[in-house]
Amino acid sequence: MQKSPAGKSRTGFRPSYRVDEVNRCLGCGKSHWYVGRISAECAFCGVALPISGQAAHVH
Repeated sequence: MQKSPAGKSRTGFRPSYRVDEVNRCLGCGKSHWYVGRISAECAFCGVALPISGQAAHVH
């Protein structure tokens, strides 16, 4: 029996920083980020987001 991938309704809302998109902060709405290897932090209010899993494959 195959397992089906969990849908959004089961996993909930998971915000993440997407390398190829404009990212607005969930805390203050601004779009300036300090981007590291595994997370990005808003330069204004300090909200941290994990970087989207797709970014790990970009070289």
